[in-house]
Amino acid sequence: MHDRDTAPRAGSGPIDSVNAAAEDLLRELTLAPRTRQTYRYGLRALVRYLHAARGNARDGELMLPAQVSWIDEETLAGFFVWLREKYPDQRLGETGASRTARTYLVAARRLMNWLDLRGLLPEGVSYDRMLRRVEAGRGRRRQSYLQRPTDPDIFRVVTHYLRQELPEGPQARLTLLRNRALVVTLYDTAMRVSEALALTRADVLDGRARKVRLTRTKNGRPRTVFLSPKAREALQAYCAEREDGLNAALFVSHGRRAGRPITARTAWQVVKRAAVAEGLYANTSPHALRHGRAQRLLDNGMPLEWVSSLLGHEHVDTTRIVYAFETDEEQVGALVARYGAWPEQEGERSEGDGERV
Repeated sequence: MHDRDTAPRAGSGPIDSVNAAAEDLLRELTLAPRTRQTYRYGLRALVRYLHAARGNARDGELMLPAQVSWIDEETLAGFFVWLREKYPDQRLGETGASRTARTYLVAARRLMNWLDLRGLLPEGVSYDRMLRRVEAGRGRRRQSYLQRPTDPDIFRVVTHYLRQELPEGPQARLTLLRNRALVVTLYDTAMRVSEALALTRADVLDGRARKVRLTRTKNGRPRTVFLSPKAREALQAYCAEREDGLNAALFVSHGRRAGRPITARTAWQVVKRAAVAEGLYANTSPHALRHGRAQRLLDNGMPLEWVSSLLGHEHVDTTRIVYAFETDEEQVGALVARYGAWPEQEGERSEGDGERV
């Protein structure tokens, strides 16, 4: 095996920096021009991260050389966490990472593999263990993300649109009717936004259906959700003013892309606008409507296993970890308030006990 400090390069001189290794990797890879450019951006982000991790963010912005010797088995996992903060997923967080973050991580993984195959990783650093740490980090991050606090007034996203007066113009009128129907349906059924956007008018019978069978779900397992009178009313009002057919998507654009299904980003913007107007938590998203609904059902006494079924979780433990912990905490807090005593009250109790003795 060649010496790690004098490994041959496509260019001149030894590879001692991540910057140089990245350039050699890009020269060797057969990539489409657009993909090559994306990888280049991802590898530059890795250089910035390595500097930032050592407290030299300014050097990273200047793209000064980041030494290969700085790499350790936490590098990829740390880089992914950094990416998720720099490039957050604006589409509800269902995947927990934006496409940009995932693609940049792929570029970094390919570079680490390239270094490993050439014996250039620092002594004792295993590429396989780096990958396992990334996967472990995904799990921890996902758990943390799912348990981000949901605003207790999340229902105000729904009432925000319900109390608005319908405008006269047909485009603005249809847009408000759609926004009403969307947020009411998301909250009422606790659907994921991807599941709601996969529906057609026929699936809900233009709002006359009392229950809807979801077949395009996150885990591929069909389930049934139920539409309350309020949700059916909102859907009927929206569909009644549409001019397309039953096979059209349920939630469509009424602007420049008129008639085309709205994207998850549009749904996110609909919820975000209401959240900002109502002064709710900054992290409020369509997924927060699902979380808030599940939390309210649990708080009102709906059995955990049935909430889990409604949400489409494969395992009831997922529901318990992600949602029920808040209900349990509230119950514990109520019990502490009921049975707990302040120090002066404890003194009064002790005196009372002494008298009884």
